[in-house]
Amino acid sequence: MKGILTSALALALTSTLLASAVEAQPFSGRGMGWSGGGMMMNNPGRGRFPIIDTDDNGVISAEEAASAAEEVFAAMDADDNGELTMEEYMTVRMGPQDGWNKARQEAREKQKADRFGTLDADKNGTVSQAEFIAGAKAHFAAADADKDGSVTPWEWRSQQWN
Repeated sequence: MKGILTSALALALTSTLLASAVEAQPFSGRGMGWSGGGMMMNNPGRGRFPIIDTDDNGVISAEEAASAAEEVFAAMDADDNGELTMEEYMTVRMGPQDGWNKARQEAREKQKADRFGTLDADKNGTVSQAEFIAGAKAHFAAADADKDGSVTPWEWRSQQWN
């Protein structure tokens, strides 16, 4: 009888823990969880698009893009001094990290290093938050092909592939 009670208690505890783990998982496609494990497979766009589209209306507004740019800058600014060094900029990796295609990965890293030089408008070797936001604004404007103030998944994909 004691063995049955112990087994029942262990089963109940395990069920409770599993139920708590399931409830803790996000279901909206943001982060790891049941809706794609970070892959965001059931959302419009691809990659970071669903993360930036915070109101889930299928387009990225200028406000959403600006907020995302501020968040990315803050994530990169490791010493929180309001400027990015090349090391800080290159350290944070925002995209997929599978590393299957080493040649493509190296080309993307070179593109990223080149973008740092473009963002550093005053050529002082660091990128200020203002410079970073200006670069993000220009990227958003370039992606907004029809100039309606928002970026659709099609516009997003076109910009990402160029």
